[in-house]
Amino acid sequence: MSEWRPMQSLKKPSVYIGLGIVALLIVAYFLTLSSGTLQGDVVAVRRGDIVEEVFVTGAVRAARKVSLSFDRGGMVRSLPFTVGAKVEAGAILASLENGSEYAAVAESRALVAIEEADLAETKRGTREEEIQLREAETRKAAVSFKNSESRVLGVLTDAHSAAEEALNRYAAPFFLNDDTKTPRLTYLSGTQEAYDAEAKRLRAGQAVSDLQKSVQSGPASAQTLEEASEHLRLIQDLFITLGLTLRDESVSDAATLADYRSRVTSARSSLGGALASVQNLANAIRDGAAEFERSTRALALAKAGATPESLVRAEQTLAQAKAKLRNSEALLEKTLLRAPFRGSISSNNVEAGETIQAGKVIMEFLGTDGFTIEAHVPEADIAKIAVGAEAAVTLDAYGDAVSFQARVSQIEPASTEIEGVPTYKTTFSFEKQDPRFRSGLTANLTIKKLSKTNVLLLPSRAVTSEDGTLFVMKLLPDGTTKQAAVKTGARSGSREVEVIEGLLEGDRAIIPQTR
Repeated sequence: MSEWRPMQSLKKPSVYIGLGIVALLIVAYFLTLSSGTLQGDVVAVRRGDIVEEVFVTGAVRAARKVSLSFDRGGMVRSLPFTVGAKVEAGAILASLENGSEYAAVAESRALVAIEEADLAETKRGTREEEIQLREAETRKAAVSFKNSESRVLGVLTDAHSAAEEALNRYAAPFFLNDDTKTPRLTYLSGTQEAYDAEAKRLRAGQAVSDLQKSVQSGPASAQTLEEASEHLRLIQDLFITLGLTLRDESVSDAATLADYRSRVTSARSSLGGALASVQNLANAIRDGAAEFERSTRALALAKAGATPESLVRAEQTLAQAKAKLRNSEALLEKTLLRAPFRGSISSNNVEAGETIQAGKVIMEFLGTDGFTIEAHVPEADIAKIAVGAEAAVTLDAYGDAVSFQARVSQIEPASTEIEGVPTYKTTFSFEKQDPRFRSGLTANLTIKKLSKTNVLLLPSRAVTSEDGTLFVMKLLPDGTTKQAAVKTGARSGSREVEVIEGLLEGDRAIIPQTR
């Protein structure tokens, strides 16, 4: 058995060859590291079409949105819906206090019904029983009118008594020579206030005389009562002026000043009551005369039968009643705020019981039958898009996996500065509406535009920049690399870039690995 010797093993040729190969591999590895080549994917310059992409962020908006307000003021009566509620077109969103408007509509509708019945009666002719009823209505109107007229003398007499008492009892201490043409105020003499009071005392005296003549003249009418009202107002004016003169320093005696003020108050109260009575009676006479005339005409119409003229008159009266109804309904409608279209309430600015002015925005209302996207495109990208351009849309709420299609529908011509950058508000219309759309959702849009065809293309990641110069790590045929300066053109987002100078079709470049 022979003994193994290490030195003999080393002298065998196969051992030397193996060690040499290992040494060469180690040297080749370090030479590769020191050659200056970069590790990464190898890509070739190719020809193709480049599509420019613009990325913007916007928000989903309702296609229709309005600010709602009343065109009259008043107290808010009700707000039936809460914010976010969906309502149909025409639904009442808010109302003002409108009891009188509802009553006016009800009254107008009743009047229309009456006039429609009258027209029907006119067309078919009047029965004897109906004529007798018309006669009774006319007699009743005549009696009411006569009763009102019979009260004229008594009301005028009371008015004259109140006026006479005001001058002879309450105003007497204020003046000297008050029954003459030169009455004089007992205080503040020689002032403009005194001249005014003295002139009005003279006119008030004449007014009392005129009232007395009205009482003594016999039969009186609504016109007589109107004249009596003017006389009473002249006397009232005297006491208003006297009240203005009664300052603390105008009358030295406090007791006298208090007495004067009490007289002015009493006279004005008495005259006010008399004036109200006169005016109320004048109104009653006018209303009575109008009712008597109406009933008389109705009776004549009933007796005359269905003549062409009576038919026209009845039709016109009905048309007038319908016009009044439409006016009442229009006034009522002004107290109601209705949904202009199907939508939802996005905000509410008032509460029930609050008093508002006309034109104040009550709520913001959004349509739910369509949505758009509003985005602000920077000026650097606005030239790259146009109306009709397609856009791919993702919504943050549903993630990048869910995509929607839209088109540019409007670009505002005026810019809006946002954080110092001019932007242009751009509206995108969805190709299809989707029940998942909500106003306010964040939208990410990619607008694509075919920029150039049959140009040299290279992945954007293969191009690096150094001191403002663009470079590509070009792979040479012998396997080595070198930096090649290039000039680029259009870009397709972050994917591809057009190569204008520095490379040829088929050239290979290395995309640097990111660390």
